[in-house]
Amino acid sequence: MRVTIIVFALLLAACSDDDISDPTVVSTEALGPFVGGGAELHPDNQSPELIAYYGTDLGFSYLHEGQLHFLFGDTWATEAYAPIEASTGSRFDDSFGSITVGQWPDPATMSKDNMPILKLGQNPGTTEASAMNPGHAMDLGKTPMAGFSNGTREFAIFNVTKPQGCRTDDDCDSSLSCDTGLGYVGTLFSVEENLTIPCIDGGGFCQADTMVDGEGTAIAGSGFCVDRTSTVWADTPAGRISSAGVRQRVSLRSESSPKDYSLVREWLTSKFLNVTATMENKERVLLWGRPGFVGVKATDRSLGLYFAYVDLNEGPDFEWIVNYYTGTEMGMPKYSQDEKDAAPVDLDSSREGFQSVEHHDAVHQMSVEWIPQLNKWLMFYGGSVTTLPSPPLPECGVLQLFANVECKQVDLGNGGIRMRTADNPWGPWSPPQDVIAGGDPDVPGSGQYGVGGMLNHPACNTEGCAPHTQTPFYHDDEYGFFYSANIIVPWTTTSGDSVDILWNASTWDPYRVVLLRTRIEP
Repeated sequence: MRVTIIVFALLLAACSDDDISDPTVVSTEALGPFVGGGAELHPDNQSPELIAYYGTDLGFSYLHEGQLHFLFGDTWATEAYAPIEASTGSRFDDSFGSITVGQWPDPATMSKDNMPILKLGQNPGTTEASAMNPGHAMDLGKTPMAGFSNGTREFAIFNVTKPQGCRTDDDCDSSLSCDTGLGYVGTLFSVEENLTIPCIDGGGFCQADTMVDGEGTAIAGSGFCVDRTSTVWADTPAGRISSAGVRQRVSLRSESSPKDYSLVREWLTSKFLNVTATMENKERVLLWGRPGFVGVKATDRSLGLYFAYVDLNEGPDFEWIVNYYTGTEMGMPKYSQDEKDAAPVDLDSSREGFQSVEHHDAVHQMSVEWIPQLNKWLMFYGGSVTTLPSPPLPECGVLQLFANVECKQVDLGNGGIRMRTADNPWGPWSPPQDVIAGGDPDVPGSGQYGVGGMLNHPACNTEGCAPHTQTPFYHDDEYGFFYSANIIVPWTTTSGDSVDILWNASTWDPYRVVLLRTRIEP
């Protein structure tokens, strides 16, 4: 018995925390344009009608019946910015595409000179790119957030950006509560088109009352549903605005018309405003969420990571009952169907104590997938955002939309895409590592801003520099940045003792999606 105890103690010492290493990023190569400017068009998008397609962003992928499907965000028909599907008044502007996996049996052969070609959805007999229709207006700013397949049917989650008006807590589902001190800028939340942006009553152009009666008269004392248990909530203007819940639409894709979705399930959520999803098996959907896209760690409002799952019932119909992770007990995860109970996961696998604070402010969209070759859950996230001022956003430009009055306290770092890994979907997650640095726009040539890079910089104007998107919405001195990383699981390969991950990311300028390869040492 004594010998057994000694041997066990030696084994524990050999496996001490100091000796446990996480997968490590070895290198990342940007292969080139994947969708949009500079990317080769599929023959079916060239003839009989040449598709009107300049650029797009996002590109969330999933596998269904031998096809890799990609769901893109706001898509332009021209460089000057003309949303696709003029035939529907551009009520819908999010495109999609697919690639037959069997046509690319060896992802290791993909290179700058051998790029996979994606077939874009195109309305028959026209030059129009097809736009996804989830039964709700999907104009500028409204995008898909995730797609997944249970093997027989396809699903998607759409962020329609609309908060929920309220007078009391009873008007808020998902265990959110009513903040009657919030108003809005833009359109009423009940109007599908355009944006509805929460604001503090009495500030600037803020419309104080969010709800109207049957005659269209504003209801005094109405506000928006918020989550005061979120990591971004604080009793400050920015904290209250950031914790507002928004409507997500979970939809089933038509089997006859890939642009159309039906059987919508609405989901009011704050902690999963920024959500990604993947199928664990044919019945269970795993969800990771954050309460925003850009946090402000300097004011203790970082974007904590939340986890949940949904079991899809069998049959043509489906329910959407979310089980939120609330912590662990004796090493086992606990769940609740009330979002107010949802707890952030551990973002510190150093085993020195629980840590829910995200190290980096710029999170943007995430991608989380199980990688068998690593025997790990893998997360890519991060990027940056432009801070060039404009008349409606004089303080920090586009960043001001994400961080409001705290925008000058946001730390954008090196604009990098980052990686974390975990043994379980609820963590603990490893500390972040840089996958690729976007660069510092104040330092010409840094990161991807030089010759051969994927990001435009006004100081890089020779052959081999990334081009500038000529649109009235951009500054003459605009610069690019990465966002919306997406891991393409079927294209994961091994190379000796290492694992190669193929993934795509959006670039702000030029406005397109690029393909990259990252080598990871297990």
